[in-house]
Amino acid sequence: MPAPALTTTLRVRRAAAGLSQAELATRVGVSRQALNAIEAGRQVPSTVLALQLARALGCAVHDLFGLSGGSTLAATWAGPEARGGARVVVGCVDGIFVAHPVGADPHAADGLVGAPARPDGDVQVQLLTDARSLENNVLVAGCAPLLGVLAERLGRRHADARATWLPGDSARALDLLARGRVHLAGVHLAERVDDHARLARAALRERAGTLIHLARWRQGFVVAPGNPLDIRAAADLLRPDVRCALRGPGAGAQALLTRLLRAVGADAPAAPGPVAADHTDIARLVRWGVVDVGVGIEAAALAAGLDFVPLTEERFDLVGARATIDAGPVARLLDLIDRPAFRDEAACFPGYDLSAAGHAASVAAG
Repeated sequence: MPAPALTTTLRVRRAAAGLSQAELATRVGVSRQALNAIEAGRQVPSTVLALQLARALGCAVHDLFGLSGGSTLAATWAGPEARGGARVVVGCVDGIFVAHPVGADPHAADGLVGAPARPDGDVQVQLLTDARSLENNVLVAGCAPLLGVLAERLGRRHADARATWLPGDSARALDLLARGRVHLAGVHLAERVDDHARLARAALRERAGTLIHLARWRQGFVVAPGNPLDIRAAADLLRPDVRCALRGPGAGAQALLTRLLRAVGADAPAAPGPVAADHTDIARLVRWGVVDVGVGIEAAALAAGLDFVPLTEERFDLVGARATIDAGPVARLLDLIDRPAFRDEAACFPGYDLSAAGHAASVAAG
C-alpha cells in the first residue's frame, strides 16, 4: 500500500491572509525559498515550523497540513471578484468545471480557491472531496427555499449523483444560466408561463429549452404578528413611520414592489430599510424589528411566525437547456418532483401550491 502524501493549504491560507511568501517567511524565520518548497509540497516542515506557520495564519496545524489523496482542479470562477482562500462548490456544466463561492453558508465545500479569483476567470481549486463526484453535481440557482429540499433529496436517492442549491434572485439565476454556469435556473418574474418562456428563450439563446413548473405561491407584505401598523396597500409604505426592506433590482419581489409604488405615483418607500438577500432574509428583518415590512413569499412569512398580506399569486419555474435536462443527474433531479417523498415533505411547508408541479413546457431556440 503506498504511503499517504502530505497535502497542504498553506498557499491558499497565506493568500487569504493577504501575505506574500516573503512576508510570511520573515514572520516564521525561514527563507522564501524554503516556504515556497513547503507550499509546493516538495518539503515537509518540522513540527516547530508547522506550529509557527499555524500561529502566524491564525489557524490550527491540521488546517494547513494533512494526509490524503487530495488534488487540485482547474475551474471557471462564477462569483464576483474574490481573494484566494474562498470556499467553493464545484459542478460540471457542458463539460466545463465551474466554481461557485459558498461564503459563510454552513455547508461543506468542495474545495478552496488558490489565487485571487475574477469573474469568468480560471482558478485552481484545492479539492476537499473526491473529484469524481463533481461531474455529477447539479447546480441549481434560484430563490425558492424548496430548492434546497429538492437538491438534498437527489444525493439521498442516488449514490452517484448530488445537487447544490445556489440561492439568488431570478435575474441572477438567468444570468448564470446564460453564461453556462449552472444547469438550472429558477424564475418567478411573471404569472404566465409564456412570460417565463420568453425570459428563458433570451437566456438560452440558440439552444432549445424546457420550463418545469415547481410551485405556485402568493407574494405580498411580510409584517409583524397582528400587523400592528395596519399595512395593507402600497400607499401605506409612503408613511414616514413605516420602514420597508428592499430587494436587489433583479428580484421578483423588488419588481412587484416597484410596480405597486409606481401605481400610486411613487418610486421608493418613504422610510426604506436595508436590502435583503432573499425571502427568508425579509422575514428575518421583520421578525427582528429592523424593518416593519418587506415584500416576500407567504411561505417565508409563515415559517417565521409572521403575518402576511397577500398581493399577487406567482408561478416558480425551473428552466434549463433541453439537452442538459433530458439526461444524467439533471434528469434524475427533476424526476424527484413527482416522487412521493418530495411531495410529502413539500406539503409540510406552508404557502406552496404543488398541484401542477412537474408540468413541462418546451422553449424553442431563440
